[in-house]
Amino acid sequence: MNADQVMSDIQLSLQTLFQKIQPEMVESMEKQGVTPAQLFVLASLKKHGSCKISEIAERMEVKPSAVTLMVDRLEQKNLVVRKHDTEDRRVINISLTAEGDKKFEDILTGRKAILARYLSFLTEEELLQAAQITQKLAQAAAETTET
Repeated sequence: MNADQVMSDIQLSLQTLFQKIQPEMVESMEKQGVTPAQLFVLASLKKHGSCKISEIAERMEVKPSAVTLMVDRLEQKNLVVRKHDTEDRRVINISLTAEGDKKFEDILTGRKAILARYLSFLTEEELLQAAQITQKLAQAAAETTET
């Protein structure tokens, strides 16, 4: 088998896998009452801590007004809270509530369960190889997006 055929096989396999997993992931989130965009906001707050709407908008590559609407909905669900900055009262910071933190963890648990179901078809050795390969690909992707 030549390199071009191998690439085509990998591409087709990944496409098939993602087409199957993606709707399950979205459905799992929807059962938790969170949209993919809202999950991004929760994940950003979990990773970076309290931050301004403009910072989240920059990470999402959307306008701050779009993030404001998402934050409004998340705040109505008691998943995030707005707080005035102690040094500059004009600045409003967004942070996760305890309920928001739990919701984020619950969503991650659901996503891991979906992935675990597919990974259960691998042997222990294949699982270790898959971990090494995906880590290497993720590192390459991160380095590519930084430049």
